[in-house]
Amino acid sequence: MITLNSGIENQAYSFEDIENILSRFDFMVGGNWEYDHAYFDHKLEQDDEAYAFIRIPVTTEIGTIGEKNAHVRVGKPFVLVHKYEANIDHQGDSGNIQATFNQFQAPEDPDAEVDEQYVKQAEDVMVKVERALLQ
Repeated sequence: MITLNSGIENQAYSFEDIENILSRFDFMVGGNWEYDHAYFDHKLEQDDEAYAFIRIPVTTEIGTIGEKNAHVRVGKPFVLVHKYEANIDHQGDSGNIQATFNQFQAPEDPDAEVDEQYVKQAEDVMVKVERALLQ
């Protein structure tokens, strides 16, 4: 994980506004959100072995995530790489029922080394995000 310096850190927004603006830059609320915090994720690259993305954390100050009038404060953005094993099922013995519930493989390394190219890509995206959020 590599943290990014950003002018949006510690800024407060309505959740609806920040979600609308970040969606223009292909950020989506990650599936691991809770009622008091969430992460906006932007995929930088994905292949069979790794998934690199920018993550912008937010915590609620008023209301809860998902409420129309919720307000959030932005945390420190960072770049993260999840590294996966090349093969999901080495034994080949998953049944249909298990496959229905275990569609996604857990990362082999959830905090893999971040290549400098991803940091540069993330900084370029964050310049655009800052322009939109700080105007």
